[in-house]
Amino acid sequence: MLKLSDMARVGRAVRQDGPDELGIPTPNLIADAIDGERFDDAKALAEYGIAEGKSLHDLFCDWIWNLLTDLADRHGEEEVGRVLRATQGGWMLRRTWKAFLSMSVEARVQLSAEMMRAHLCGPEQDGAIEVTEDSEKYTIVMDPCGSGGRMRRGDPVDGTPSRLDRPYGFGVTRDAHDWAFGERGVPYYCAHCAMNEKLPMEWGGHPLWVTDYQADAKKPCAWRFYKSAEDIPEHYYRRAGHAKPPAGHGEY
Repeated sequence: MLKLSDMARVGRAVRQDGPDELGIPTPNLIADAIDGERFDDAKALAEYGIAEGKSLHDLFCDWIWNLLTDLADRHGEEEVGRVLRATQGGWMLRRTWKAFLSMSVEARVQLSAEMMRAHLCGPEQDGAIEVTEDSEKYTIVMDPCGSGGRMRRGDPVDGTPSRLDRPYGFGVTRDAHDWAFGERGVPYYCAHCAMNEKLPMEWGGHPLWVTDYQADAKKPCAWRFYKSAEDIPEHYYRRAGHAKPPAGHGEY
């Protein structure tokens, strides 16, 4: 029997099962409810599954921004750029870069949309995104994204303020850097999206996608996937400290 009740301490519904059921994954309970034609239970569990993952997801995002802020305060913000390069340039982004090079642009968009749904984008933080296509590109719009956007705006679902404000006070770039969109005031957390562009430029000449970062947190950010590297606007390269390669040069 479904035991999903509000827990005042966390401000949301929590599975309040007995010890023998607490270890059962929620998707398994959804499948069991569907098989047993308990469709209301299945729907409630499906909605709960979003909140179940959100708490840990958000904690880790907040923690990363806090860690990068402390790093900048202790050692200077140039160290943030070095740490982003060291971590993203190792197994993480290099693995993505190699995998994406073997895919069509459409497949890159499909996999990225999956990632951003899992990133809990959208005003309800349930993974909602908007995907559009025109003759040059595909665009994934996140309003907001579930990490930097949520943290900058504040979290209406959990009732917590912007991470730029008290009690958080997480940091932003004091100077303009090519690893942070070439702008001042970029949250240290959001700089990893800029490094996602910069490193592939160094490795293969072109970014796999580009980010339309918005300094105004009320505006949505977007990822743009150009169908041809020739159509990527030059300003994306300039802000990362690079020149756009000539036509036909580099991997894409």
